[in-house]
Amino acid sequence: MSTGKSKHYQKLQEMYPDLIASAEALGKAAQGAGPLSEKEMHLVQLGASAALRSEGAVRSHGRRALQAGATPEEIRHAVILLTSTIGFPTVAAALDWLEKVLD
Repeated sequence: MSTGKSKHYQKLQEMYPDLIASAEALGKAAQGAGPLSEKEMHLVQLGASAALRSEGAVRSHGRRALQAGATPEEIRHAVILLTSTIGFPTVAAALDWLEKVLD
């Protein structure tokens, strides 16, 4: 049964259980602090991940946005909207990373 977490993340959980538990608790507190839906939260986090050029986070939030009901078109659009802010090369890279999740 897949946990949805990367092998790297699982390894970090094993090595630093208290640290990862604290990071997860902070994430849950942030999610509960406002009115955004789960889908909207993952689209926002996807945008931030793309801006940071974090391939793993782009894939993770793309996958979680799908699970929360986002369509592939909504996910791609969330990234394309960033073109004038983070630049076309960064957007193109994020879209490439997402294709592995959206296919």
